[in-house]
Amino acid sequence: MPGIAQDITEPSLKAAFVYNFAKFTQWPPDVLPASSPFVACVIGDAAVGDALERAVNGRLLDGRKIGVLQVKAGENLRACHLLYVSGAVPAQVTQAVTSVRGLPMLTVSDADDFARIGGIAHIFVENGKMRFALNLELAKRSRLQLSSKLLTLATRVYDGSNTMAR
Repeated sequence: MPGIAQDITEPSLKAAFVYNFAKFTQWPPDVLPASSPFVACVIGDAAVGDALERAVNGRLLDGRKIGVLQVKAGENLRACHLLYVSGAVPAQVTQAVTSVRGLPMLTVSDADDFARIGGIAHIFVENGKMRFALNLELAKRSRLQLSSKLLTLATRVYDGSNTMAR
């Protein structure tokens, strides 16, 4: 029986990356107790926010319900466990990342040099394929544990002063 082809859009592919980043990240128990829902926030890219809502609909993350909130730059983001920023001007991206620096929040974006400017996971296109880079040092400072599986799949991993490229 032939398979049914499904059109994969860029927003749905980015949403899948975001979901998998969350799936392979561990938050401290004091930040994400077993009984609380997981909250993913999206700034700037409604198409990715909508695709993420569709991707997580009915799914659980470590037994928790997943909520997706579309928020505006400058809003209080402390309820978020994951923050995806896209489609914003560079100053808004930097402001969003700066406002949550040090909090146990996984920050993800497709903005240029995101992992270098203080974000944890940067999604980008290289040679026609979607790839990602991780800022391991910042994840550790944010008290987040990134799975070794995630680190292995990353194109680049920034760890302190050195960059490990693959």
